[in-house]
Amino acid sequence: MDREILCRVLKNAMKAQTILYIYNDATSKDGRYGGFVQLVTKDYLVLRVVSSQARAAGYLIAKLDLIFRVDAGGQDDKRAERLYYLNQEKHDDFELSTFGNLLVNVLTLAMDQKIAIAVFLDQDDERETLNGYVRHVVKEHIVMDDLDNDAESYGEVHFELSAIIDIQVGSRDLENLMLLYGQPKWD
Repeated sequence: MDREILCRVLKNAMKAQTILYIYNDATSKDGRYGGFVQLVTKDYLVLRVVSSQARAAGYLIAKLDLIFRVDAGGQDDKRAERLYYLNQEKHDDFELSTFGNLLVNVLTLAMDQKIAIAVFLDQDDERETLNGYVRHVVKEHIVMDDLDNDAESYGEVHFELSAIIDIQVGSRDLENLMLLYGQPKWD
């Protein structure tokens, strides 16, 4: 998708505070994220994710280069927006430094504050999900403790920053993972 057009659409949605849907997973053309645009930088998008039930569902940090479709102004968007406000939903605050690489900033924040995150990786044209805690960030190399749904460790996973498709923070599943792991809920 043309970067200039994409940024214009995202910034317009941010200004109007309207829900839109982005598609960034080429392996699943039906997979999408819906939500309010919180931030658009030169390379990244921060989206306040809204679930299909119109509930606050954390944050998504995605690379602009991987977004291949945006849907805005449709009936799904308007319905989700209306229900979000009628249910008096609200996202927890999420302050993130925009200086430097946004993905590194999120990984470092998650490591420093012991926040469980979901990292989606491009592994040989397939999307792989890691849920857990960042243990180390060294230049372009990340070490993460990958956890199952019961907060039991699969072990350490090492990967490169360039393999990341997007990162999720603050979803209900991740908050439950933190509780099971013995960490306080993320706020």
